Amino acid sequence: MAARNCPWQNDRVTTSILLAVLSVLVAVGAVATYVLLIGVAMVRNHPEGYVIAFALATGLAVLAVARTRARRWPAWLALGFTSLLLIAGAWFNFVGARVPDAPLAFKVGEPAPGFTLPDAAGRPVSLADYRGQKPVVLVFYRGYW
Repeated sequence: MAARNCPWQNDRVTTSILLAVLSVLVAVGAVATYVLLIGVAMVRNHPEGYVIAFALATGLAVLAVARTRARRWPAWLALGFTSLLLIAGAWFNFVGARVPDAPLAFKVGEPAPGFTLPDAAGRPVSLADYRGQKPVVLVFYRGYW
C-alpha cells in the first residue's frame, strides 16, 4: 500500500508504459505465432488472424497514449510500431497476397485445350487420349501440401 502513495510514482505513466509494452508484445507474438505455425493448414489458409492481433495491439497502444500525461514517447513508439505492422499486414493479406485473375477464361461448352498431366500413380495422361471416346471429368483437388 505504501508504494501507491509515493510522490515519485505516477500510476497513469506506469499504466501507460505497461499498455505500450503489452501492445508491442501482442504484435510481436502474432508475428512469431504465425511464423511458427505456418505449417498448420488452418493458420496458413486464414492469415487474417494476425491482422486482428495487430489491430488489438494498435488499440492497446492508442489506450497507452490516451492514459499518459508525461513521458509519452514509449506509448507513441508502440503506437507507431503496431500501426506500421497493422498497415503492412493488412496490405499484404488483402492486396499483396491475392491470386491474380486468370488471363484466359473458358466458357461453358467450349472444348478444353490439350494438355498432359500426371495421374495418381505419376504416369502422364493426355486429354487427347480420351477425346471422342468417353466423357472426361477433370478435378483439381486442393490438398494440404
